[in-house]
Amino acid sequence: MGRKYSFPAQNYIFIYLLITFANEWTAFIRDQINSNVKVGLQYNLYFIFCVVFFYLFYSFVFKNILQKISLLSAVLSLGYIFLFTNFSDNDFDKRIGILITLFYIMNSMLWFYQKISFFDENKMTDDPTFWISTGLLMWSCFFIFRVTPMFFFAKNDSEFLRFLKIGQNIINIGMYIMFYISLIKYEKQMKL
Repeated sequence: MGRKYSFPAQNYIFIYLLITFANEWTAFIRDQINSNVKVGLQYNLYFIFCVVFFYLFYSFVFKNILQKISLLSAVLSLGYIFLFTNFSDNDFDKRIGILITLFYIMNSMLWFYQKISFFDENKMTDDPTFWISTGLLMWSCFFIFRVTPMFFFAKNDSEFLRFLKIGQNIINIGMYIMFYISLIKYEKQMKL
């Protein structure tokens, strides 16, 4: 779709998916070569990219005050990451994981608020941003449950932690399916 209609037509989702794929593939290869290699820095930097990307994504969608709230949430999130976390450390900083989930939840809920408050005649499910926001909301709700007790389970119940990791992979697949549906909706919009 990016070649056919240009990346702005699908709100640059392809770029996000490409960087996410490269990030996950790199982590997978590292794990296959040496499972003791820490990928915390990689994911810390990836989550910083996610804050910037989804701020830009929603800045094209939000109107008026919601744009300003989204900008404020992005600035506060990045400020917190750079000032109060160990984002440049090799260990994953769970505060960044919790922050990204809160950032996703806030922006998704702002989009739902905007869509409901400023009613239009189009079906909500025909809007590509519906699928992006729903995917991010679903992912965030599960990820916050996984990341918060992650280090506790690593020490006390590694089997349950593996179960949560498998569950997270299933949620990831569900989110990417929703992103794919979003791309299909963008393509339908371009044909109109």
